[in-house]
Amino acid sequence: MVASVFIVLMLTVFYELLKIWKITLNDKSSPQSSAVSVSGSRQTLEDTASEPSEPMTPPPGSRKNRWLLFHAVQSLIHIFQVIISYMLMLCVMSYNVWIFLGILIGSGIGYFVGYPLLTKN
Repeated sequence: MVASVFIVLMLTVFYELLKIWKITLNDKSSPQSSAVSVSGSRQTLEDTASEPSEPMTPPPGSRKNRWLLFHAVQSLIHIFQVIISYMLMLCVMSYNVWIFLGILIGSGIGYFVGYPLLTKN
């Protein structure tokens, strides 16, 4: 049981860090990345995992390949984020108090560790 709670806790920490990585990549790939403030990133962080973000438009010229790579990476991150969020939902739906507490603590740890990384950018 202890191993299950630990695995779920680590999965939740990974989920939170994945959300922050996705926001960071989105800020770097957008043309107005220097104009994005931390408060805008905080609002994005509070959005749900399955809610689509604004569509990105590829810049003209040779940057199209780079934009396509960023878009592919963001799509893969989104897929992993949705898979992990559904797995965590199923863990909560097991109605096990210890698993639920592991998810809560993992979410707190993941946000505590990841938020300073978000404010650096």
